[in-house]
Amino acid sequence: MRIQAKTLLSLIIQIVLIIISFVVLLQQWNIDLNLSFTDVSRYGTFVSIILWMLNIWITGTFFSNISFIFLSFVLFQFGIPILYATSKTYVSWYLSLFSSDIIVSSAVFTIFCIQLFSLGIIFSKFFSNGNQTLIFATKPWVKDDEMVVRAGLLLFLFSATIYFPATMYGAFILHDRFTLPAVGGLAKQLYFPAAFLLLIYTKSKSIKVFIYIMYFAESIGGMMTGGRTEGLLPLMVFIVYFFYYRNAAKDKNLIKFGKIYKRKRNPFRSVGIIMLLLIVLFLLIYIAKERVGETVSSKSLLNQNVYQLFVGELGFNFTTISFVMSGIGTVGYQYGQTYLSDIIMLIPNAIDPTGLISHLQHISGSSWLQENYGSQLGFGLGFSLIGEAFYNFGMYGGFVLFIFGIVVERLQSKSPEESSNWEKYVSLVILLAMLTLPRRDFYQFVKQLEYSVFLVALYLCCFSKLRKNSI
Repeated sequence: MRIQAKTLLSLIIQIVLIIISFVVLLQQWNIDLNLSFTDVSRYGTFVSIILWMLNIWITGTFFSNISFIFLSFVLFQFGIPILYATSKTYVSWYLSLFSSDIIVSSAVFTIFCIQLFSLGIIFSKFFSNGNQTLIFATKPWVKDDEMVVRAGLLLFLFSATIYFPATMYGAFILHDRFTLPAVGGLAKQLYFPAAFLLLIYTKSKSIKVFIYIMYFAESIGGMMTGGRTEGLLPLMVFIVYFFYYRNAAKDKNLIKFGKIYKRKRNPFRSVGIIMLLLIVLFLLIYIAKERVGETVSSKSLLNQNVYQLFVGELGFNFTTISFVMSGIGTVGYQYGQTYLSDIIMLIPNAIDPTGLISHLQHISGSSWLQENYGSQLGFGLGFSLIGEAFYNFGMYGGFVLFIFGIVVERLQSKSPEESSNWEKYVSLVILLAMLTLPRRDFYQFVKQLEYSVFLVALYLCCFSKLRKNSI
């Protein structure tokens, strides 16, 4: 086993930071409620910056998949405290719904979860070489590029025929989000995965141009319905694809130093990514304001504090852990029931005559949160990984985030240059799932895996066998 010195050093630094957090934030193994929320927020922001820098140092690039996931995780889970730590003028009305003890406890628990999540990433990196083969990558039917392109075209046309017109209807007729029946839901889940499957495997410029047009049209349409997640996050993953996966080849993008490959530096790529991310930032703010009925113009956006608007919009999910801590006494800890139900709910309702799956849907933390608090506020509250961890195991739920960090590293650490076409596809669709996961529950992640990886793999396997039988 080869141990990189900087990975070991990063692991030691993170362990030391956790020990310091115990000393600073706890008093006799309980949260020190004498601390002010602002002080806790400043400490958490400082720790998060250090951890983000360590992850960038380990991955070797500012724009790695893991760096993106960690940054989105922190902004979604800790965005409001970050604003309290860095902006004297920022005030969140939503925090007035909770007592000072609740928001301090929420911030402290979130800090430990962020640290354990990052520790899980580095811990996994310490014991792996980053070149592990991803699931199904050795199967012959994912190595047949011509077959995969044909299968991918059929899959994309199926998804686009159903889902794309529905999105346009929601964007230009309803001007709102919409729900789809079973087949429509399947088409929705497979639309972007099928697009990435084609973009990775095909060498045809005409097919790529067609996918580009359909990809952006769907993203823009999704944003016009008010679906920030459905529209903006696919654009962020497309940015990663375009700059890192589109022309990934070892001989083009890497320089070999002995047995180690290092990525060639390209300043134009970094500038391009930053510019596109800024566009996504303004789109996010614009959609958020339009959603609540405010009149928005480019001039009004520029006259406001864009930093507060952006981080505040992402960081709203910090309220999830506060809601859960406030109401957990009425429902009790679930001790892993929601995670078990999330896996069982992957079975379609139509083939469950017992009604068990419908019953399990009411166990989920997101349903409980919406029924008890969302209905009173009049909008969807979403959920969060940290909220679900506490909903199940209380303060011990932080160890769930440690496991999640290991999963992230295992699935996202392999570089595009070292990956097969199938591994590039899996990395991108899982990246899409993980960028949205911090503001959702575990079910959304396993559902994305079910459709984007396992169902697509099954489809390719069956398509390959049918093709052989027809020859």
